[in-house]
Amino acid sequence: MATRNVNLTDTLDAFVEERVSSGDYQNASEVMRAGLRLLKAEEDERAAKLASLNAAIQVGIDAIERGDFEVVDDVETWMVARGRRRGA
Repeated sequence: MATRNVNLTDTLDAFVEERVSSGDYQNASEVMRAGLRLLKAEEDERAAKLASLNAAIQVGIDAIERGDFEVVDDVETWMVARGRRRGA
């Protein structure tokens, strides 16, 4: 296991100490690993959402390139004609 030295703000240091003192974690390293796991999970989720968005954008680009689209001058009328409401 790699060893790292980190500098924490007083606020973060106090938080780490509180978590250890509460008994939720045995030491500061456990607290730091838990925080890094959460950060990694958040970044993985963000990357997955971005990949999904990029895929959806590509579907739209492909449709446009095929000519599979319609020009709409009045969105409200277009939505009503399809039985849709804005915000629904």
